[in-house]
Amino acid sequence: MEHAIDNVRHITPLNQSRTFTHEEALELIPLLQLISSKTKRELNVLNSQLSFLKTNTDKAQAIQEKINHTLQSWSDKVRRLGAIPVSLCKVRIPGEDSQYLWEYPENRLFMH
Repeated sequence: MEHAIDNVRHITPLNQSRTFTHEEALELIPLLQLISSKTKRELNVLNSQLSFLKTNTDKAQAIQEKINHTLQSWSDKVRRLGAIPVSLCKVRIPGEDSQYLWEYPENRLFMH
């Protein structure tokens, strides 16, 4: 996955928008896959813990906070790449002529 990291040329501030060429949008896919895969694994573990500890409200609350933090972290990473989170592991990438849609675990873009 080093190739994906080599393709990151620009980190976008969270409050700024960016427009991608088709090639630039395609270059985001390996990195989006990496970020989303890691997030999904973390969320699976946390959701299992939450299910197991649902009778212990203090521990369940702490795990829910970790889940919220994990989701926010994923969203922030996607935004810093210049894309727009739509839902968990579903991303909209602003293009020059239209918008691209990517969803984990796809290795291609869809026009939106």
